[in-house]
Amino acid sequence: MPRSGTPRASGSATARRRREAERLSRGVRAGELRIADRAHAKATDLATVVKAGADFLVRAPSSYPRLLDGDGHLLDRLALCREAGDKGVLDRSVRIQDGKSKIEVAARVVILPLPPEAAAKARRAARRLAAKARYKPSDAGIEMAGYLVLLTSLAADDWPPERLASTYRLRWQIELAFKRMKSLIGLESLRAKDADLARLWINIALLAALLAEDDLPALDPEAPDSLPLAA
Repeated sequence: MPRSGTPRASGSATARRRREAERLSRGVRAGELRIADRAHAKATDLATVVKAGADFLVRAPSSYPRLLDGDGHLLDRLALCREAGDKGVLDRSVRIQDGKSKIEVAARVVILPLPPEAAAKARRAARRLAAKARYKPSDAGIEMAGYLVLLTSLAADDWPPERLASTYRLRWQIELAFKRMKSLIGLESLRAKDADLARLWINIALLAALLAEDDLPALDPEAPDSLPLAA
């Protein structure tokens, strides 16, 4: 029984939460560091993470979210990347803004250029992705594909650019773990549709994955989207 005065979530509310899409701010707790790829660089979620007392480290796409300077002026992403290319790295305080709601959150934008060979590879991949999706990429978007652009709420004194970059790469280990569980443990599809049976199946599969972990070979921590950085 719930304690007196403690609201209990309705069945419909619980079911609605279970159907929600993956979000950076979902279930966030104070003291956490949430690391995510470009799909989760959304100003509203980033603001929620900070409001909860947590921090974020996400890779930024070429076109969103909006980045503002201290006077509220919109920053030119391509100009920032080119400045990082000239200096070797760029680390600047910004405000991240949601274009629709105008919600803002203070952050740092940290930009590091990829080595020439890696940058060329990333740009070729961006062109292939655009061709597959049947749209014409902008010249600016292709150029920016050669840079690692990170957004974070972490303090500069404790988290310099290189530490941020190496920490961001750790997320690929999580991606590899999911790939292993899908291919080796069979988590790609559920064996039951009943909610209780599905949870039981998932827990058993996760237990099997933990038991098999020591027998798996070491995996390369680098990912296609987290290549070594230029000096």
